[in-house]
Amino acid sequence: MADTILIVEDNETLRAGIRVSLEESGYGIQEAATGEEAIKKLEVDSFHAVVSDIKLGDLTGVDILKKAKEVNIRTEVILMTAYATVETAIQALRLGAFDYIQKPFELEHLKHRVRTALKMGKMRGELEFYRKASYQNALESGALVAESRGMKDILSVIRKVGPTPATVLITGETGTGKELLATLLHFGSTRSSGPLVKVNCAALHENLLESELFGHERGAFTGAEKQRIGRFEQADKGTIFLDEIGDMSPTTQSKVLRVLQEQEFERLGSSGKSIRVDVRVVAATNRDLRVEVKEGRFRQDLFFRLNVVNLRVPSLKERHEDILPLARFFLNQYSVEFKKKVTGFSPVAIEKMRSYLWPGNVRELQNTIERAVLLCDDEVIQQENLTMEAAPGEGEMTWGETLNLEKLEREGIIRALQTTRGVQKEAAQLLGISPRVLNYKIQILNIDWKIYRNSVA
Repeated sequence: MADTILIVEDNETLRAGIRVSLEESGYGIQEAATGEEAIKKLEVDSFHAVVSDIKLGDLTGVDILKKAKEVNIRTEVILMTAYATVETAIQALRLGAFDYIQKPFELEHLKHRVRTALKMGKMRGELEFYRKASYQNALESGALVAESRGMKDILSVIRKVGPTPATVLITGETGTGKELLATLLHFGSTRSSGPLVKVNCAALHENLLESELFGHERGAFTGAEKQRIGRFEQADKGTIFLDEIGDMSPTTQSKVLRVLQEQEFERLGSSGKSIRVDVRVVAATNRDLRVEVKEGRFRQDLFFRLNVVNLRVPSLKERHEDILPLARFFLNQYSVEFKKKVTGFSPVAIEKMRSYLWPGNVRELQNTIERAVLLCDDEVIQQENLTMEAAPGEGEMTWGETLNLEKLEREGIIRALQTTRGVQKEAAQLLGISPRVLNYKIQILNIDWKIYRNSVA
């Protein structure tokens, strides 16, 4: 069944244009030319989303928002506004609107925001369901936020390989969410009712790691006063997640290889008795294991055994589309946790998050939002509430980054507007273009130049 959308706009030409555009995308559309008509439709039918002008003859977009949320809290509302009503739009965000778009706008931009709103609504519904089931811990930190192509591809692979016994190697920078993907793999498998055992291979010395993984018999070494069951044994009929496997010593690597090949091992200090287990192995590393193999630090045969399915998790700077949805997810999470009524981000704060490179990836974004919610005194997080921890220059956008032309243009224009505090003539001089060209680019890229009037560069 198609998602249903109510369009509320008193300009007949614009309303018709929006209707045609959204119908082409397969949505079910209803229209209202007045606020009163929209209220009546909301009382009769349930909508997945509402796209409403803020300035209506009889009512306002805020009135429509309140009614939509009163009827169905899950209805996502996007408001259309002119420059003169940005303050009202911000108030609407505080009241629960998903987003707002400034007139004039491209219909493609509106369609993208509608798609994003509907996906976020579906994710909220999924999260409410899974919090009551075994997926709770896997989904709490927002792994299902996947607006970017890279993350969509990863989740597609997880859905395919999750139910199989295949060994999976997850690679990527620190803080990208490798452990969470391992959890999703486990709960999406036929082993989901079995244990999920997690081991950080970099956190323990070689001898301690062997004892941790394989267990030991009483008296196996000084201090071994009783028998210990190892993590592989604990993970029988389930999944073991070996994090930072690239830090494992060659001796331990050979023992892990045996488990993968034969599904058996021996406890330290045993008399040769082998223990058989049925364990799926999911491993992760932030190292390039091919380089480690080439330089003799990692066994090639173990690498081949682990690399049956490889999931490369993109860094956050590679998944630019996910930054704001993730930020909103963490905002909701910590607002509840800290019992604070923080409902959104200011436009300047949003631009700051979008233009930052996040060298610490999702973990840094999560920590930044947690700190911002904790210290924020207002209902909306401002630019000054967002304190990033990167070393000087590390988180700044550089022209050497692999970005598309639109992102480079957008970043350059934003930096110029920040430097000149929103004075377009001066920003155009900095960019080496005419004010007319700059104004055209601002409209095309949907940049709100007025928010930089009082900003600090």
